Amino acid sequence: MALYILLLPLLYLLAFLPTRLLYIVATGIAWILEYVMKYRREVVYSNLRNSFPKKSEAEIRAIAHQFYGHFADVIVENIKATSISKKELMARIDVPCVKEIFQPYWDRKQNVVIVLGHCGAWQWAGLVAPSLIPQPLFAFYNPLTNKYFDSFIKRTRSRYGMHLVSMRDYLRHVRARFDDVSSLHFFLFDQGPTNVKRAYWTTFLNQETGFYYGPAHFAQEHNCAVLYVAVKYRSRGQYQATITTITDDPNSISAGEIIERSVRLLEQQILEQPADWLWSHRRWKRKRIAE
Repeated sequence: MALYILLLPLLYLLAFLPTRLLYIVATGIAWILEYVMKYRREVVYSNLRNSFPKKSEAEIRAIAHQFYGHFADVIVENIKATSISKKELMARIDVPCVKEIFQPYWDRKQNVVIVLGHCGAWQWAGLVAPSLIPQPLFAFYNPLTNKYFDSFIKRTRSRYGMHLVSMRDYLRHVRARFDDVSSLHFFLFDQGPTNVKRAYWTTFLNQETGFYYGPAHFAQEHNCAVLYVAVKYRSRGQYQATITTITDDPNSISAGEIIERSVRLLEQQILEQPADWLWSHRRWKRKRIAE
């Protein structure tokens, strides 16, 4: 609690700085992370070398350097999320044809699953989405151990209409309140699976990689269309979200095929902008168990 009391005023003070000044702060944070703290340096370099075995060491260093810059921007963008206005947010994320894409699902009362990875401004995507589409939006998360920071995160991410629900309460909350209209469900699907025996395994970035089936099983159980959203960097503080339909009929293909198509789209996004993924995550710490 003491740490929360000390940090919260600082976070709010930073949040109300103009965004252009926050990006100057981010440049300093990036330098500290890369050269002073050497934050997860071994993890970052190991992930990059294994993912891009044909790249030279100089190319790996360049991507790592760009990653620390992007990661620092993500930090200040999360801070700015506590105060950023709808007007500024919508000016910073361009989503072409968004109403034309989502209105038909609303009209026919079909639920939608959105899958996306930890790329670009994924945290701003959930913040801006309620202002752009008719559907109520839900995202599940694991509550933080620190209840004060957990409350801070929930308030921040639900400012403009996102319903942030713990995994334990997710289905009960959604079914109880929004069972009779089209609703939209966000899944950040690139975390490593906790149960490797029940994971979907495929080759991803030149490595055998497990993905959890959650988005696919949820889509099939609730007849959700599945869309992939890529929030791509255009310039500092400016992003464009592109939306790709994976399937409108989730039960016409297997759960594995839904995940496979999602993986290929995520991989394509990373290959296009390799520095913008969360390379500090220990993504490959769990291995497949031979049966």
